[in-house]
Amino acid sequence: MGLAAVCYANSLSNAFILDDVLIVAANEHIRHIDPAHVWFQSYWGDLNHAGIYRPLTIFSFSLEYPIWHVWAAGYRLTNVALHAVNGWLVFLLVDGLLASPAGALAAAAVYIIHPVQTEAVVSIVGRSELLAACLFFTALLLFRKGRTGWAALIYFLAALAKESAITFAAIAMLDVALTGGIPAVIRAWRRFAVLAGSGAAYLALRFHVLHGLGIPRSGQYLDGTMTLVQRWMTSGRVFTQYFRLLLFPVRVTGDYDFNSIPVAGLRDWDAWVGLLLVAAVIAFALSVVKKRPAVTFGILFFFVALLPVSNWIMPIALLMAERFLYTPVFGFALLAGMGWIGIRDKGPRWIVAGGVVAIGVILCISHNYIWQDTLTFHKNAVRALPQNARARIGYGFALLRMGKAEEAKAQFEAGLKIKPNSAPLLAGLANTLIRIDGGCDRVRPVLAQALAAEPGHWQSLWVLGDCFALEGKTELAEQSYRIAIQNSEFPDAKLLVSWGRLLEAQGKTPTAISAYERAAVIDPADEGIKARLKQLTREN
Repeated sequence: MGLAAVCYANSLSNAFILDDVLIVAANEHIRHIDPAHVWFQSYWGDLNHAGIYRPLTIFSFSLEYPIWHVWAAGYRLTNVALHAVNGWLVFLLVDGLLASPAGALAAAAVYIIHPVQTEAVVSIVGRSELLAACLFFTALLLFRKGRTGWAALIYFLAALAKESAITFAAIAMLDVALTGGIPAVIRAWRRFAVLAGSGAAYLALRFHVLHGLGIPRSGQYLDGTMTLVQRWMTSGRVFTQYFRLLLFPVRVTGDYDFNSIPVAGLRDWDAWVGLLLVAAVIAFALSVVKKRPAVTFGILFFFVALLPVSNWIMPIALLMAERFLYTPVFGFALLAGMGWIGIRDKGPRWIVAGGVVAIGVILCISHNYIWQDTLTFHKNAVRALPQNARARIGYGFALLRMGKAEEAKAQFEAGLKIKPNSAPLLAGLANTLIRIDGGCDRVRPVLAQALAAEPGHWQSLWVLGDCFALEGKTELAEQSYRIAIQNSEFPDAKLLVSWGRLLEAQGKTPTAISAYERAAVIDPADEGIKARLKQLTREN
């Protein structure tokens, strides 16, 4: 707990950013505890499921909301506590595998302080990674002690926290195979049948809620246009980055969206290098299976745990993310623990330990500042990955909120060179042009392009409503705002306020009050919304 506190204490004051806002701060669904609703709704709500189903994670936020409300530090404190618990579970697992408390302590320390864990811990929605790992490790401990029924139940809950935990059954089988060989796996078939039943129950529930098992084509990376060959070749580049993050986690960013890692083909040598490196590591693991089964387990654990997010089996929404490494890092930590106890001389052993801990803690603390707010996050993402289109979007909007319209315009224009028909980038540029020009002459063509690329895009409709409002076309403005709100599962409080003001001007006070009330729920810290609500309520 002490190491986790030292690493992440300076992150507690960070703001809600990115998906933290949508899933926690502005999510009306977590404002009351309703298990029946949570278990039968997708992660992103009713309008856009994107193939993600994590009811246990959402339920954990609904349990916390009565305590923390919109105090980001409270949710982040829970994340740090979970991370510390996971470190303890890693200690117990490694101690069981190596029969060495010293090696287990080293592995747990590496797991806690590794800088690549920053995104999962500091990002509040990283809760899905933390909770799934906690349950995953607990299930593995129970399975190793012969408590198959409890392990199967907790395995089911782990998958409900995050879908990547579905690999637990394969990890359990790998553990048995390395301990007793294939005959031991065959003898334990009843135990694995129980785990398979638990996994099947999760998949059945997921199918019932999402009406599918995978990510729908519209939610996949590049709208599902990548071929199987492209996915596999690009994964070579991805794994090269993962190896870099494991060994040299200095340059980090929480966003690897288009075009951070260019799509690779058969002629791209660097992609082949990455794939050959993966093959070499796996071959090495298999070559030492008899002499060093723990080494084999650590390496194969890493790759098996990454399978659901590797794009090897089925396409997902992202090519890579640092948070994807949260559970797989266990394999790396196990190898680190073995390496540390392999140093026989106590002097060098403690020098290595001190150096690793110091470097890890310093990097963790420095990485936390990246997540301070949307400006620091996206500014770092643009610096680290200039070809990242989504980073340009985020940095542009952050600059726009600061009143730096010209700088924001430069970011949106740079993003459009990367992704020319991106509706969010076009909407951001249109919003910026309104601020600069005070009119909509240059805005109209940009909005037309955005709505042609993505009909019904809520941010574009919001800007269109602003144009109508500037031109005194209140009916059209109200209609644009209303449709924008309908098309967004998590509407911006400012959009609701703009709609409320127009409704007031049209004499639709009861509807305006409803709009302000919803805005107040989404952004309870906005005193202006509260004051307007109080005045309207008093007058009516």
